[in-house]
Amino acid sequence: MKASALQGLLSGYSNAELDHLRAAARIRHFPAGTWLCREGDPASSCFFIATGAVEMVKFIDGEEHVLATLRPGTLVGQTGLVEDSLRSASVRAQSATTTLEIKRKAFQRFVQQGSPLAMHFQEQIAIAGIRQLRAAADQLGLVLAQAVRPSGRRPAMVDRRALAFIQAGTGEWDLPLDRGANPLPPAKKRAS
Repeated sequence: MKASALQGLLSGYSNAELDHLRAAARIRHFPAGTWLCREGDPASSCFFIATGAVEMVKFIDGEEHVLATLRPGTLVGQTGLVEDSLRSASVRAQSATTTLEIKRKAFQRFVQQGSPLAMHFQEQIAIAGIRQLRAAADQLGLVLAQAVRPSGRRPAMVDRRALAFIQAGTGEWDLPLDRGANPLPPAKKRAS
């Protein structure tokens, strides 16, 4: 992938900066229907969508639900750049897709060097997090509105897809801003 192809997606960066990104990233091609990553897999990288489109997929009770479709110029799996965690959803190529896979170690080098690309990616991580939290809050409002009934009526069934969206949207954003801060304690698991 040439720097000129990236220039349209990452305008404002020099060819040298884009060459640096290409050198640090792995170019990957995914035919339509191919999984980029799966929910529950370790997350140590993110994917910058260069061409094509991908779907974020969550499986609930064995049934597939597409949570979002992402197009060129977007990042997916970006929490893998900042935290050693598990993927909260699966990502599948909707059409033939080319990505730049950026590993956490490469991203950390960009940050240490003060790279403008690192600043751009950090901004995109923050924006994506805000959008996911807003969407999750909207879904939570819908779930709560469905579940609350006047007294004497049986509670409605809660939309499991909406709950999965909330889980995927908020599950990756429980990071403390200060590395020295203590993160929230993990949720207690219920006995089965």
